[in-house]
This record gives sequence, C-alpha cells and structure tokens, in this order.
Amino acid sequence: MTTAREKVHGTAAAGSGWCVDRRDFLKASAASLAGLMAGGCSFFASEEPRGPTLRFGLLTDPHYGNAFPKETRYFGESLGKVREAVEQFRTARVRFLAELGDLLMDTAPDEPEERTLANLAAIEREIQRFGGATYHVLGNHDLDNLSKAQVLARITNTGIAAGRSYYAFSCGGVRFIVTDTNYLRDGRSYDHGNYDWREYNLPPVERDWLHLELQAATEPVIILGHQRFDGDGDAQFDNRAEVRGIFEGSGKVLAVFQGHHHPGAYSFINGIHYYTLKAVVEDSGPENNAYAVVDVHPGLNLTVTGYRRAVSMELPHGTAAARPPSNS
Repeated sequence: MTTAREKVHGTAAAGSGWCVDRRDFLKASAASLAGLMAGGCSFFASEEPRGPTLRFGLLTDPHYGNAFPKETRYFGESLGKVREAVEQFRTARVRFLAELGDLLMDTAPDEPEERTLANLAAIEREIQRFGGATYHVLGNHDLDNLSKAQVLARITNTGIAAGRSYYAFSCGGVRFIVTDTNYLRDGRSYDHGNYDWREYNLPPVERDWLHLELQAATEPVIILGHQRFDGDGDAQFDNRAEVRGIFEGSGKVLAVFQGHHHPGAYSFINGIHYYTLKAVVEDSGPENNAYAVVDVHPGLNLTVTGYRRAVSMELPHGTAAARPPSNS
C-alpha cells in the first residue's frame, strides 16, 4: 500500500540517466507556521536548533498556459502543481522560493499578448501564495511573446531593483547569484520570440558583472540559472565553459541549480555541483509534479530533498561528487 509520504517524495528509478539513485528521505517539517516575519529572505523567525543553517525551495519550468496538452506537456495542470509545491515549501519552513524559469507555456508568434499576460498573472499569483521572499530566473519561453521588461514588471524578485534580469542577494550566510542567459550571440536580448531556442549566451557585460560579484563575495555562493551550465547539447548555452572557468577561479561556488532540461540531470565538475531540476509541466497528474527543498548545512554540505519526481541527493562540500541521501 502506498503511503502519503511515498506519494509526495521522489523514489528510486533505474535507468533515470542520473549519476546517483533516488531515495525517499528526510521527512518535511510539519511545524507550526507561527512566527512568520515579513521582508527579505528572513521569512521565519528561527530555525530548529539542530536544523540546517539555511533552507530554500526550488521549482522550474511550469510552462503554464490555459491550453490543451501538447505531447508530454500538460500546461493547464501547472497551476495545481505549483500550488502543491508552494504549500510544501510553507510546511518545510523554507526561507525563500526560487523559480528557475519558463513560467509560461510555449507560444506561437501570433499568440495575443493579452492572453500571455493573463497566463503570467495567473501563475505568478500561485507563486505569491508562498507569502515570503520569491526570486525568479528568466527562461526562454517566458520571452516567446513578451519582452524581458514586460515579464519583469509582473513578477516579484524580493528586494531587487525593478527591471533587473540578473542580480544577486544574500540569505543565511550564502550569496545567491541569478543569471540570465537569454541572449543571442550578438548580444541582443530575447524579445517576443526573436531567438533560436538552441542559441543562448551570457553576454560580455553580464560576464564582467558576474566576475565582479564573485570577486566581491564574502560568503559561499550558489548560482541559480535556467539553461544548463554543464554537459553538451541543445539544453546548454554556448559559452558555458568560459563561465564555468569564472566560477572555478573564484573558489567560492558551492553549486549551480538550473532548469530547462526537463528530464533533469546532475554532474560534478572541478569541485562544483550542477543539479538540473526536473520540470513541473511534464506529464499529467500530481504524481508527476517535481520540486525540491535544499538545505545548506553548517559545513557547507547541501541536501536536496526531491518531491514527487524530483531527485533527492547529498551534495558534499569539497571534492566529492553527489551521493544518494541517507535516510533520516
């Protein structure tokens, strides 16, 4: 008989294409939500005495739209899936919620802007049910029918200046750097679908900003992005090797969390973990949802608790690759 816990958490699956197995672990906190604090990433007044130094929630690729399914993408179901994730993040007492891109469904060039804006408003309302700090990464499909300015004006990145598509913030002793790789090779921004989905770049001005951010950082760093910084193929951006060199040269980057590649993935390159979260939009039913809670422990080891189809793993600090989580 399947338990409620088994229905929510990811479980092991052979041939998943991941470097480690998935195992159900870490009961989510069911503690009271009393003691909420407003503002920034200080969402909760305190953590459990023996708990992690920082806990945050991740989801990616809802591709929401009021539309019929297309192949494996069930666009309309993403509202309910995101709602479940947000409720679990509240229960787990995460300090903030980060969405890693593609809030919006794949849209044709002749799709009415008004419909796209309505879809964006609907899915952002679900994100904001969280009630605390939220951060977004821009995805390529967010720009199928809109400009970056239009999207950024309608989403909430807590404490970040309006109009910033890449930015940084600190929380719980960690510096988070949010990237935007939605640029053509000539440096132009994606805008109303003027892109080939296989052409992504981090432009020179953002690379310079990234280098300075890492140079100035006095805390360990976690990178949040949409397209993949690791691996080879169409889901990765062009100058990723150069950007990984910037990460590695800083000696400060613990991990990179990213989306875009719907099946998910993991790799470990020169001391940095690259975790690609599975997409919310894929397949029908709540059992096919995917989202995760990340714990940063005092020794800078990370624990990813995957829910539904998302993969759980331990990301040790230092030179060791990820391993399956230990039951607790």
